[in-house]
Amino acid sequence: MTSARFSKNAPGSFYTTGECLACMQPESIAPELLAPLDDTNSDTYFVRQPETPEEVELACRAALSCCVSSIRYGGDDLSIIRRLGNSAEYCDHPIPWWKVWAR
Repeated sequence: MTSARFSKNAPGSFYTTGECLACMQPESIAPELLAPLDDTNSDTYFVRQPETPEEVELACRAALSCCVSSIRYGGDDLSIIRRLGNSAEYCDHPIPWWKVWAR
């Protein structure tokens, strides 16, 4: 399942759908990756994509913390998909059950 990407997202595999409630939890986890929420911005979106394993972990934590599941992963990296629970709630391309343990 592929969700609609919010137009403000930086190009790449991690994105938001624009349906965030602005709770500030994801932004507090990944402040270097997500736009800050303030008086001039009430939208959650990726200002840049994660570049290091540490930043990928922060993006995954931000996704898992989002109360409305509006942060998603659209790539096909199996380790990231597994980190996100192999769930269609967070991933556009979950691994079919018969491939979960193949790698």
